[in-house]
Amino acid sequence: MKKIFLFLVVLLFLASCKTSFRISVLEPAIAKIPEKVQRYGIINEVNNENSPEKVVGAILMGEQINSNTVAAERALDGVLRALEVSGNLQGEVITNASNFRSEDGELDWSYIDTLANQKNVQGFIEFVEMRTTSPVASAIQTTSTGSRNARIEGTLFVNVYVAHTHEKFERYWVRRFYNVPLSGAMTLTSIMTDAKRKREYYRALGFELGYGAGRLVYPNFVWVNRKYYNKGSVNLKRAKPMIQRGNWDIAEKQLMLEIDNRSEKVRRRVLYNLALVKEGQGDLSAAIDYAEKAALEGDKMANEYLQILKRRRDQLAEF
Repeated sequence: MKKIFLFLVVLLFLASCKTSFRISVLEPAIAKIPEKVQRYGIINEVNNENSPEKVVGAILMGEQINSNTVAAERALDGVLRALEVSGNLQGEVITNASNFRSEDGELDWSYIDTLANQKNVQGFIEFVEMRTTSPVASAIQTTSTGSRNARIEGTLFVNVYVAHTHEKFERYWVRRFYNVPLSGAMTLTSIMTDAKRKREYYRALGFELGYGAGRLVYPNFVWVNRKYYNKGSVNLKRAKPMIQRGNWDIAEKQLMLEIDNRSEKVRRRVLYNLALVKEGQGDLSAAIDYAEKAALEGDKMANEYLQILKRRRDQLAEF
């Protein structure tokens, strides 16, 4: 009985030395665009002629919906919104950029540089392909199956070009989907309402795709679940509120005061917490370095955390 009690006391003590919470960490930009690029020209090259998908369906009275072009047009607003949210980037929709490429399909950098000067932009985001899919060809066919929902999906492919330095970042993509609610009725009014609703959802899908594409060019904050040490030394305790509030730079300075502590336990906890701080700052390489050092010092949490950090790094590299 005494052994069980002691075991529970030890578990309680160890748990009290750690804190679990959600933090917002900086996710590096997928497309590594130079920081000097602050203004973008947005160009939509998706049209009825080059769209790879066929017309999704026919609304009554012969009106046709090309879901690719509908989504791509709305995606322009999504990109502009994403750049605005960044806090330091801006965008402008550019039409009639027909000379962007030469007859053989190669980029005409002379034209791109000139256009950038005229529009006062440093780079361009180009929609090169939009792929939208639906389980059926039209709202009428979906309704006839008795389904009350129609899943629509979309993938937007974009290229990013930097004027004057002629850097290019090609075939980045984002994917989103929506479930479109349908009435399930076969009356004329219901069919027309369902068809109209489907068109609006393709527009909403396009906005989300554009928003996602815009977020590719700058770092983003994401929420993650993390643990950290809050006891073991004076500086570990003092760094606790700094970490909780995301004051990463101050927390780093506080923890660095004990980076060479003679106590192995304190040192490995400091190293572990520094890994968390570096992830919060968006520096995954430094976070991995600190986590590796903590693991080599024998910290058990560091082994699991190191794998999490490496998975994040590898996922980003896949893009």
